[in-house]
Amino acid sequence: MGRILIVEDEESLRDVLSRYLEVQGHVCEFAEDGVIGVEKVTAEAEGQGYDLIISDIEMPRMDGLTFLRRVQPHVESVTPFMILTAYDEWKYAMEAIRLGACNFLQKNPFDLADIANAVDKALQVREIYKLRHNYREQLETELREKTRELRRTHEGTVIGFAAMIEGKDTSTLRHLFRVREFCRMLAKELNLPDKRMRELELGALLHDIGKYAVPDAILMKPGKLNDVEWVEMRRHPAYGKDFVERIPFLAGATDVIYCHHERVDGAGYPNQLAGDDIPLTARIFSVVDAYDAIVSERCYKPAQPASVAIAELKRCAGTQFDADVVDAFLQVIPKIQARSEEIEAMILSEIETMGLGRLGEKAAPAQALPKSA
Repeated sequence: MGRILIVEDEESLRDVLSRYLEVQGHVCEFAEDGVIGVEKVTAEAEGQGYDLIISDIEMPRMDGLTFLRRVQPHVESVTPFMILTAYDEWKYAMEAIRLGACNFLQKNPFDLADIANAVDKALQVREIYKLRHNYREQLETELREKTRELRRTHEGTVIGFAAMIEGKDTSTLRHLFRVREFCRMLAKELNLPDKRMRELELGALLHDIGKYAVPDAILMKPGKLNDVEWVEMRRHPAYGKDFVERIPFLAGATDVIYCHHERVDGAGYPNQLAGDDIPLTARIFSVVDAYDAIVSERCYKPAQPASVAIAELKRCAGTQFDADVVDAFLQVIPKIQARSEEIEAMILSEIETMGLGRLGEKAAPAQALPKSA
């Protein structure tokens, strides 16, 4: 049995049709013309919807074909549509079929047996629509879950790479996770598209991946690097770019990895890019990374107050950092401070969930990566 909307301006025809269908066990609702019909259909589209719509063609204010066109986006492949037509309206009936109506009923007079048969067939079509819709929803649900699984797998790989490069220093890992979260918050402030935000997050975690190719003697040198060693150290953005470009799900991180040491005044490396020639994701990351590096305790330095970090960002705005990005980040810092405990708890939970707690205690100072690299 079905819930049927009858759109018909002649009250006598509505009554005859509805009484007969209700005797058959259906529930009928009415609309006196196409305008009211559109209102009812669009309202019901947010809920359960109708199982069948039956509409006249000739009606005041809005004819049946216009009504069908208006409601088609709401009922297409969901609710079957039948039309009522007189003998001299067959051309309109054909147009209605072309627009998606599944059948048409002759009126004046009604053949009640034909009506019952047509309604039963239409409701069978409705069941097919339901099955197809449910199947599509099931497939979409499965696809979303598989996509989430794939993303979790990718994230595990990314974090594994980050852990490998940063070594056994969990404070450095926490720095990476914090920077990723702060980058996400700043990206929202700047209305960065979701795709670019994802690329920024990947880059934040993998910005130093190129250090895998730098000799350990340079990475772990406790003192200052000489000129030759600095030349090699400054190749790590290119090493990282070459690495991630060959891995499709990491390729989006390339801009941050390759350009995070560029400066807006053109004095950075590896390509001395300036201003907007530096990708926005890299400009965002460099501001966030500098802030967290200042306010965080590391094995080679104590933590500094946020006021010190803010003063440094302002001082370097327009030279090292993009001034607009700095201004936007200054708006985000109060939100970061308000959520500091929540963010830290989330990070520690993620480290534990990913099995990174086994990385152990902080490494000795001699094992830390150079702070100015």
